[in-house]
Amino acid sequence: MNIDKLLEYLQEKKNIEFFYELQKLKNFTINDIQQLISNNSDKPIKEMLSQIKLQKRNLEKIPTSGELLFTEQGAQQASSCELAQYHAKKLKTFNTVADLCCGIGVDLINIAKDKKQVYAVDMDIDTLKLAEFNCKKYKLKNIDFKLDRAEQFNQPVDAIFIDPDRRPGSFRKIAPEEYSPPFSKILELRKICPNIAVKLSPALDYEKLDLPHDSTLEFVSENGTLKEILLCMGDLATKNCERKAVLLPSYFTLQNSNIKIKVTNIQKYLFEPDAAVIRAGLVQELGNKIGYDLIDAKLALLTGSQIVEKDFGKIYKVEEIMKYNLKKVRKYIRENEIGELIIKTRGFPESVEKFRKKIKLKGNNSVVMFILRTGDDHIIVFSQKCCHPDESLTLFSTGRNGII
Repeated sequence: MNIDKLLEYLQEKKNIEFFYELQKLKNFTINDIQQLISNNSDKPIKEMLSQIKLQKRNLEKIPTSGELLFTEQGAQQASSCELAQYHAKKLKTFNTVADLCCGIGVDLINIAKDKKQVYAVDMDIDTLKLAEFNCKKYKLKNIDFKLDRAEQFNQPVDAIFIDPDRRPGSFRKIAPEEYSPPFSKILELRKICPNIAVKLSPALDYEKLDLPHDSTLEFVSENGTLKEILLCMGDLATKNCERKAVLLPSYFTLQNSNIKIKVTNIQKYLFEPDAAVIRAGLVQELGNKIGYDLIDAKLALLTGSQIVEKDFGKIYKVEEIMKYNLKKVRKYIRENEIGELIIKTRGFPESVEKFRKKIKLKGNNSVVMFILRTGDDHIIVFSQKCCHPDESLTLFSTGRNGII
């Protein structure tokens, strides 16, 4: 994609309007594209169509994607609008901020809105040009764009946000030292500014990290999917908190503690915690908050006798519990006319796909089936997902938590 050609063309208002008209067209065929190119030889049709493809691909993650320009890699690594707004809130109290590895600017646009001075740094010239174009759309004039490596940044600032490249080369990297810049180089930036937030892979084995004492790992999920681990250092960290779960868009938070809850038999309801809560190791903290107990010391599932709000995960009403027996499972599914079966496993050696082939479904009813290892045995729990939290007493408030 010729970025310079595209940006030069989009300098004029009438050309931007033509681009917007192209966005409205649907289902391009090869003949349509060839005709567009033939009829508009003076326009960068290929570049505009490539952008429209990237914009549509990112529409769910970034509802404003139709207003932005992307590189292929920038589209893959860009934060969702929800995450970008969260990052901006974390940095709200700082007047001067650096966005290192700024990409095409989704985080940057949100961070810069209320700042005195922002530095945007990226080592890819095309990416930086698109970031500048995107920021101009939002009339942001407080940003100094710098073509450089993130680890070379040396301006005095109040805080730094960095989203290191986790795809240097052809494959996604999980180990922080394989990022660009490497994790050790990121930590060296604390000589300039101690207040740093770093986006880390959600698949990271965080227990192997040697972290500064003044840091908090925030496990951030969006609509139930773990999106990132955000390492917050200095004044960006939460005091006396090593691990924290943040659930978007509700902004509910949980912090680590030494709380222990008991293990009990499965009761009327099962609670499956949000992925951020599980990865942060805060299942017992959640159980204490909602008044639920563990069903097993090794399983990240909670149980209780009263329904609770679902904002920290998914809640299921238990219908049947049995020891693992394939004949009994088949009988239950047949007698209850189950045509839709959602299978969830914990400590079960077979894959869901392999197990599903052993079951014949016929009927109009649906059920959620848990196959759980408890001790040396496996049990089956048939359940229904609760859609409404008002069946009985609510055990905790749904008020919006503040961000710390």
